Amino acid sequence: MKNFGNLKTMASLIIGVFFIVSCEKSDVEIETNQILETEKEEGFKSKTGNDGEALNNTKEESVLPVMKMHFGKDVSKEEAMRKFDAAVKTYISKQPVQTKAFSTEWYYKVWTFTGTQSNNDTDGDVGTYVRFTTSAGAYTSNFNWMDEFWDDDFEGGWDAFLFKSSFPGRAVEWVEVDNATLYLEGTDGWFVTDFVIQMAPDYQTLPATGFSSFWAHPNVWLDNSCSNSCWDSYYTGNIGTGRLNF
Repeated sequence: MKNFGNLKTMASLIIGVFFIVSCEKSDVEIETNQILETEKEEGFKSKTGNDGEALNNTKEESVLPVMKMHFGKDVSKEEAMRKFDAAVKTYISKQPVQTKAFSTEWYYKVWTFTGTQSNNDTDGDVGTYVRFTTSAGAYTSNFNWMDEFWDDDFEGGWDAFLFKSSFPGRAVEWVEVDNATLYLEGTDGWFVTDFVIQMAPDYQTLPATGFSSFWAHPNVWLDNSCSNSCWDSYYTGNIGTGRLNF
């Protein structure tokens, strides 16, 4: 009877082990299937026809924002702009004032809005080239890094940046923003709804008048099928209006 009791105990232990292993295997399978479904859902979504582009820029030739702020989905557009404008004015007030008749530099704001739907956000590298027309001629900014150096993700809501630019070796009497191209690197797709460039007198380090800007609504997926050195892009076209005068 004792041996029979031991056999029953052993059988119970074996069944228990199989049950635990089965549950663990089931949990692993469920988690794996969820990951696969997520990857399948994200997929490759770009329809721009520009994916996989290799950019000819180096970080030494790129420009970092002098200011950056993020506003979550619960912050309205008007509130985000009010808060960023106040921060920009504080920053500009601490910069040296130019005494020349014309300006050797100008500041401009870059805004993007990321929706909060599934997989709209990205932690990929993001940047832009901005095209200007000035009294000294046409000029394209160095590549404006908007993400990598700040270790930040575009997780929904507004992302606002302040950049500084200048026409190499020249002072300008006026400047206009013409267009810009927005870039995303890698396979973590991004659905950007708004892309904005603004130049205003309050952002400058000498007296200025006028205003130049554009407000684009890409509503397009940026994505790539390869991870390294692959960029997708959205081009606004020549939609800039207005002129900033110094």
